[in-house]
Amino acid sequence: MNEDHVRKRLEDALHRLADQDLYLLQNNLSERCIASRLAMYLQAAFPDHSVDVEYNRHGGTPKILGLPEECANFWDAEGRAFVVPDIIVHHRGPDGPNLLVLEVKKTTNPRSRACDHERILAFRAQLGYSFGALIECETRNGRPPGALISEWHHGQQ
Repeated sequence: MNEDHVRKRLEDALHRLADQDLYLLQNNLSERCIASRLAMYLQAAFPDHSVDVEYNRHGGTPKILGLPEECANFWDAEGRAFVVPDIIVHHRGPDGPNLLVLEVKKTTNPRSRACDHERILAFRAQLGYSFGALIECETRNGRPPGALISEWHHGQQ
């Protein structure tokens, strides 16, 4: 699937999120809640793929990428650091193909976007995702709520 088709489908899903789930953005609900609704619209946009939220496996093992430990976003009971993407569009199993990895951030989240950026790059380079994006969700009071692509990653790694 080419870049224009993937990006257009993602943009359409973001518009549907803003139109049909405005309440979530207006009321600053959790990133997981917002991501799960976006995943629902993405599943409709990519019917030949699986769209998963916080999918934490590469084949049968947890996803460990070559990233600084501060960029991990999940730790197991033994304290090992793992990486769990917010949303992925892929074919399940170790061989993929892996199409799109997304990190979702609300504008009210004070954490730096640097690790989100690094996770997207690592998923593309180490797990073969064709495309990646950072999705910014406007949830601040006094601002028009919405969701947009704030970073888009494509091409060769």
